Amino acid sequence: MIAERIFDWAQRTPEKTAVIYNGRPWSYRAFAEQIATARAYFLRRGVTGPGYALLVIHNLLDFWIFSLALRSLGLTTVAFAGGGAGNVAELELPGIRCVITSAGEASADLAAVCKSRNLSLFSVWLGDEPSPGAAPPEPTHEPGGHILLTSGTTGRYKMVVNTPAVDAAHLNLKTKVVGMNQDTLLSVFHFPASTAVGYRWTAAPWTVGGTTLIDQGREPYRALLTPGITDAVVVPALLVRLLAAPANAFPRNDAMQLTVGGGALTRRQIDQIRARITHRIFNTLGSTEAGNIAYTPLDTDDDLRWHRLRPERIVEIVSDSDHPVSVGEIGRLRVSTKDGPTSYLWDELATKAQFKDGYFYPGDLAMARSDGRIALQGRSTDVINARGLKILPEPIEDRLCELLQVSGVCVISMQNERGEEELYVAVETSTRISTKRLSTALGQALKVVRRTHVRYFPSLPRNEMGKLSRQDVRAQLAAAPSPNPRASRG
Repeated sequence: MIAERIFDWAQRTPEKTAVIYNGRPWSYRAFAEQIATARAYFLRRGVTGPGYALLVIHNLLDFWIFSLALRSLGLTTVAFAGGGAGNVAELELPGIRCVITSAGEASADLAAVCKSRNLSLFSVWLGDEPSPGAAPPEPTHEPGGHILLTSGTTGRYKMVVNTPAVDAAHLNLKTKVVGMNQDTLLSVFHFPASTAVGYRWTAAPWTVGGTTLIDQGREPYRALLTPGITDAVVVPALLVRLLAAPANAFPRNDAMQLTVGGGALTRRQIDQIRARITHRIFNTLGSTEAGNIAYTPLDTDDDLRWHRLRPERIVEIVSDSDHPVSVGEIGRLRVSTKDGPTSYLWDELATKAQFKDGYFYPGDLAMARSDGRIALQGRSTDVINARGLKILPEPIEDRLCELLQVSGVCVISMQNERGEEELYVAVETSTRISTKRLSTALGQALKVVRRTHVRYFPSLPRNEMGKLSRQDVRAQLAAAPSPNPRASRG
């Protein structure tokens, strides 16, 4: 579906810019020609589907060219960047046909892994290949899909297949929600193509004849120096890096719409965005499996917590017995799987746990308001039982970030020497916080919890999308020596 749209725009608006990669513009004609050239390259070497192709590629433009070419030949692609050799060695996926890298990117470790697994390794250079032009190739295979990896915040990645039909549904909704068109110039910075942000946001402008800006290998803020940007998408961890850029490093652009996904923002961050980047700020809520379910303009403090659901999506909050709960009552969030994935690839156990009766259960707890807006209440798997008191950590973490003005907080429980669960708060900051200020913040955020252990770290472990890894935070806390700065609220 994506390649078809690119070839269509290459016929309609051949000189229109499709991609700006590291400052270099590529027209739709040039983009389509490269995809067609790669397709011919693979076809001559017998690389066709069905099956899977693993792309161990740092260069994101090369990824898109090779992936779309391979998909047109019936293969389903999987993207890996850094640590590719280890990922290829560990991936349990039957039917892998080949491993693809860009010229010069194949490491000795990757070659050894491919040899041990009897996988063909192609290090692709298209510079000397004849170009078949930008005309749409004659279909010879049923098009393949692309596999996205879930966020892995629990320590384990699951695979979600995006078929052409799933792409069409998700990308059409995304362009409609954001308002993309031929005038769109969207910055996706350098999000990896294994993630929903890196995959769906990158491809969305091409479906409507717009332009995608990809910038790798430089400070992220430099992408904002590109003239004419209409849209940009970030996650909180990337936003922290943008706001840490030197004063006046990039111009403020109120013509640009900034979409933030993957986590909550603080009031202070909103103020900083308005002062330095743009006043047009939106929060998107969704998942790799279900796609976008809410898109909320951040105009008031209320908007930071209460999401506006998309009318096209069927979203419910239900009890443990799958009955809808009342307004104001906390329940489990579930999203209709209509037009989307209905399972994980080669993972029956995880599929049974999260896909049921036409719904996907992301594991989020939520409550609804009488006006239909919803607020997340944390993850059902992260609920803490501290001395008989059940605690939802995410609202507490968001509140502490706001009160302490820090970039990250993780609240978990750990057993003491008597086997009792006690509450620990890991704070991401390079500056010590006064005891009085800390105690006041804990009192406002935790209220009824009497004893809390607080430890400070210059950085907390996160996955590639910037989400906190609770499993790794727990290990970090357990390994911290007793002299580590600590405070307790009794």
